[in-house]
Amino acid sequence: MLNVFNFVLLMVLLALIFPRFGIAKQYETKWQGTDKSQLRLIAAQTSWQGKPRLFAGIEIRLAPKWKTYWRSPGDTGIPPFFDWQGSRNLSKAEVLYPFPVRFQDAGSTSIGYKSNVTLPVVITPKDASKPVHLKLNASYAICYDLCVPVSAQQELIIQSPSSSPFSQVVDFALSYVPLPLSEDQRSGIKKIQFLSSNKKALKVKVNVPKQASKVDLLIERADGLYLPLPKQVEKTTIDETVNLTYKIDLSGLDKPDQIAKVQLTCSLRVDSQAIEQPCNVE
Repeated sequence: MLNVFNFVLLMVLLALIFPRFGIAKQYETKWQGTDKSQLRLIAAQTSWQGKPRLFAGIEIRLAPKWKTYWRSPGDTGIPPFFDWQGSRNLSKAEVLYPFPVRFQDAGSTSIGYKSNVTLPVVITPKDASKPVHLKLNASYAICYDLCVPVSAQQELIIQSPSSSPFSQVVDFALSYVPLPLSEDQRSGIKKIQFLSSNKKALKVKVNVPKQASKVDLLIERADGLYLPLPKQVEKTTIDETVNLTYKIDLSGLDKPDQIAKVQLTCSLRVDSQAIEQPCNVE
């Protein structure tokens, strides 16, 4: 009788525990990959720019010393690609990128992430009252002594994201995503112009607070073509503001003067905060 009683008690406990595991599975997929890199999807609901939004998260886990690339990889590297075809009840999936770091690759500079990273994805359902069935085909590169292409396929059905245990993970990733420049911010890009009449270089003027200790500037072309990385060449302080001058060498481009006709996106990191603003060559 004692064994029967213990067996029944065990069954009751398992019945209480396993539904909880089942519920958790609607917020995460299993890791997929190798010992060098794995990828999974998570889901959560959290506030973004003052509004409650549904999020997925593309989590990439890297082995020590390995890295992966930003949406604009820099002088070398391969940008990631995320395809959501086959998803159901999905109107839009917007991948957001935490501000990356620069790293050296055999004499050139690339941009990306040296450790584990979560890319928040703003999910817009076609019908907010129904579950969203996500299908992701991901392609990205990881590098150490050599670069390795990686592909992963994940599926996740998001049913009740407000109960997700991954809200803090998404919030942490969002805290590093550049926000649009606001009118009251002292930091920002003030001017971009050609450095000389031959238009072989750009000069970028940036203002940051005097107390800023870590600053980085990244500039992308709207047409997706390569633009060399900005290099800081001058720093002056006026009252409580630091004026930084960056130079972008255009000598390697076929038609450097055409950059004046292209919409640019400037991303500026000032310590733990980052902003993003549209910018153009004057």
